[in-house]
Amino acid sequence: MQRQLVGAAALRLLEKTAWDELQLSRVARAAKLPLADLLTLCPSKIELVSLILSDLTRTTAHVPETGASAHDQLFDVAMSWFEALSPHKRAVATLHAGLRRDPLALMGVGRGFAAVAGRLLSLAGADRGGQLGARRLAFGLVLFRALPVWLEDEDDLGRTMARLDTDLRRADTLLGRFGGR
Repeated sequence: MQRQLVGAAALRLLEKTAWDELQLSRVARAAKLPLADLLTLCPSKIELVSLILSDLTRTTAHVPETGASAHDQLFDVAMSWFEALSPHKRAVATLHAGLRRDPLALMGVGRGFAAVAGRLLSLAGADRGGQLGARRLAFGLVLFRALPVWLEDEDDLGRTMARLDTDLRRADTLLGRFGGR
């Protein structure tokens, strides 16, 4: 429950506060938690980003289509993830812009994206077979590359879908059977 309070409070603050001005003490106040409790959950802003990513990914709902290719499964689950992010697009844009200006923080967020990718691989039924760690990292990179496209995309998400399709095909070529099937 505290995790959800912290994630929701951080998202609300990121809608009106720049990343470099966001303070964990403000997040704690907005979540109506003692700072010590928040620091137990996420002792740094990087851990806060991982918590936010985890919470946003938890709302991703994907029901695999029977008989769909691994590529289609991964594409569908990625689009479902972007759909789950949509209500928080402004906060995600603020976070993305701030992390682009903070390369050390951006490097630390890689673990959070790998966790997102792992959950989404599971939802797509692609969490088996060899090279799972490499596929997690590759899918995390696919998502990360599609994120700025999604932030700038029109309502039909055509550019986002094109980026995902291209990068999933590249990952499949590089890793072979990217979806683990």
